[in-house]
Amino acid sequence: MVAVNCRFFNTILGTQALAAASKTVDCLKLVHSLHAIFLIAGDNNMPIIYQVHRERDGTSFATRKVEAKQKGLVMFTLIVSFQKEELGFEHQAAIMPVVPPPEQLLNMEEIRERRLTDPRFPMQYRNSAAKKKFVPWPIEMRFCQDSKSQHEPSLHYWFRARGKLSDDPALHRCVVAYASDLLYSGVSLNPHRKRGLKTYSLSLDHSMWFHKPVKADDWLLYVIDSPSAHGGRGFVTGRMFNRQGELIVSLTQEALIRRAKTPGQTPRPKL
Repeated sequence: MVAVNCRFFNTILGTQALAAASKTVDCLKLVHSLHAIFLIAGDNNMPIIYQVHRERDGTSFATRKVEAKQKGLVMFTLIVSFQKEELGFEHQAAIMPVVPPPEQLLNMEEIRERRLTDPRFPMQYRNSAAKKKFVPWPIEMRFCQDSKSQHEPSLHYWFRARGKLSDDPALHRCVVAYASDLLYSGVSLNPHRKRGLKTYSLSLDHSMWFHKPVKADDWLLYVIDSPSAHGGRGFVTGRMFNRQGELIVSLTQEALIRRAKTPGQTPRPKL
């Protein structure tokens, strides 16, 4: 496993824990909710042991607790609830925002190319950015907002997995869980960003609820808002809609958000 920083390390950690838990339940039961707590910072150069505890196996529901360990210490705990699909009452009060379709928006690679030739950016920045190796993420993103809204505590973008996934519904939910935390906690820092200010963010906890079947290789609209930040913690909520406007996933997270102690350097977080 390779993770470039703590945020991506935690993202991969949660996804692998969910995949491990999913392997231990009846294939007819799918995750409908998960609750993760990040206890201590991990080391992306050390192996991780995932221990799955069978908390409950019922007719309709199953519950698993996953502990991720390094050097014998539990650094992450995930509680996952699985449910067999059933018919029931339905309603949806949430309304998908009106945004351009993904086909009309730029992906991250196209945005990068435009910045490299945009005269509004200093030449030093453009030259430096051109020398950096760009590695595409496994998740394709297309942002709905322009640069004027970068300091708002919100973010709207379409995303999907690159390539075609198998029909395994558990896989699609794992991929969505992975995609959910790539930019999530950083939204609470948006109102505080300014030139020269170095910051870092680290997930403290992360919860997801899957309301309906999800296709991770089809476009999903991710609507993220941060209603509050205080005491070094940023609170973020999220909603994911499919192209038909159906609410598929709801999320909440609290993250540690701090100034970096040394300009230009992101320190190893200490909780």
